[in-house]
Amino acid sequence: MTVKLRKIQKRNPMRQKNVRWHLVQRKTGTVGIREIAQEIDSRSALSMGDVQSVLSNLVKLMPLFFKLGQTIRLEGFGSFRLSITSEGTEMAEELSTHHVKGVKVLFLPSMELKRSLRGISFEIE
Repeated sequence: MTVKLRKIQKRNPMRQKNVRWHLVQRKTGTVGIREIAQEIDSRSALSMGDVQSVLSNLVKLMPLFFKLGQTIRLEGFGSFRLSITSEGTEMAEELSTHHVKGVKVLFLPSMELKRSLRGISFEIE
């Protein structure tokens, strides 16, 4: 598989005069649950509707597991976990939930997924 790259200029925010060229992946679009379900349908005994249902239910259940403080590990794929950022205080007693500044989901790919990416080649357009 060949990944198409393009050249872009990026400016260093700390040094406005420092402009350098970088390579980034050329984006070709977005793939949704429906398209993924169609691909899985064509490669397995599961119907597209079954796959869509499983993927949709996974998305709906993830917040429940995060609220329980759990990491979601999908073997062969990777792990999802919550990351919370908060404002610091001088004393622990001063901390409250209003100090939470942000919540995001982090993804850590499995070793199997990482290994599958080793054979990728690149092409600059």
